[in-house]
Amino acid sequence: MAKTINWYKVLDHKEELSEGRVMTVTAGIKDICLTRFDGKYTALENKCPHQGGPLGEGSIENGMLRCPWHGWDYHPCTGRPPGGYDDGLEIFDLKIEDDAVYIGLQEREAHKTTISDIMVETMVNWGVNRVFGMVGHSNLGLADALRRQESKGNLKYIGIRHEGAAAFAASAYGKLTGKPAACFAIAGPGSTNLYTGLWDAKVDRAPVLALTGQVATQVVGTGNFQEVDLIRAFGSVARFNHRVEQNSDHAELMSLAVK
Repeated sequence: MAKTINWYKVLDHKEELSEGRVMTVTAGIKDICLTRFDGKYTALENKCPHQGGPLGEGSIENGMLRCPWHGWDYHPCTGRPPGGYDDGLEIFDLKIEDDAVYIGLQEREAHKTTISDIMVETMVNWGVNRVFGMVGHSNLGLADALRRQESKGNLKYIGIRHEGAAAFAASAYGKLTGKPAACFAIAGPGSTNLYTGLWDAKVDRAPVLALTGQVATQVVGTGNFQEVDLIRAFGSVARFNHRVEQNSDHAELMSLAVK
């Protein structure tokens, strides 16, 4: 059966992207790396296959699209790396009509329950329905699960501009209501920004649930970009502190954290 393609306008005028440049555009809810090189526009996967660097924030140097995180190179039109390696980028359909740029994506399949969904559903079932936080690449799966619960009216997500504000807001909510709220941050320095607000909650015995992103399991302990040992970092402020693994009992861990 043929796949249905949905077309999304990502640029009103193709000249918004100059020759030899790259940018991030959004088609539906998906971020895409849009390039213009040798007069050709190309829509590429925005996530570097190596460690997830946002290629739309990179640059085209010496005829190659360079990841802004670790300098991996890809051809801006083919998505292929030099040297014949097989870790190329996915290319999406693209068309230009009436001077505007459109990207075509296959219609999404019905959502399948994820580990993040189970965790957030458990959190909501325990009565945690306020989340203050910031979304980034390392917590997107959990952020999407929070979005789905919010769309059902089961929780309220409040976006903040600094992770410290999220922790203090969650602490204040706990003090005023006696009920736990959650603060939400990305990996590394984003998570450690929560610390002062969590200490504030500890000294006043306010209930707070901290949810953070983390680097991929396979690179934990290697000094990977933005890697922080969050178990040790939050040891002095947390009554329950655990890194969720693929084979963890996620519902039980969330229940232990909330209790």
